[in-house]
Amino acid sequence: MTYLVIGRDHKDGFERRQQNRAAHLEGAKKLKEEGKLLYAVAILENGKMAGSVMVMNFDSEAELNDWKANEPYLTGNVWGSVEITEGAVAPLFS
Repeated sequence: MTYLVIGRDHKDGFERRQQNRAAHLEGAKKLKEEGKLLYAVAILENGKMAGSVMVMNFDSEAELNDWKANEPYLTGNVWGSVEITEGAVAPLFS
């Protein structure tokens, strides 16, 4: 299943983002290599990081839940809100 993940940082999350960034990027690299992270985009506000958008592919909801339990921006309290929606990648991008 394909999921669109939109994580918006806490207003005071910049320092926590910096503290968790290396672990987040390491995990993202692994997910990309496994074919689970399809695309990622930084959300910017006035040129500064304010969140993340990730298009992800997991075999099951249990696998999605495992990712959520281990994602550094979630466990490190960087994202103040997270929206996860099922989706489908357009054939143009497949």
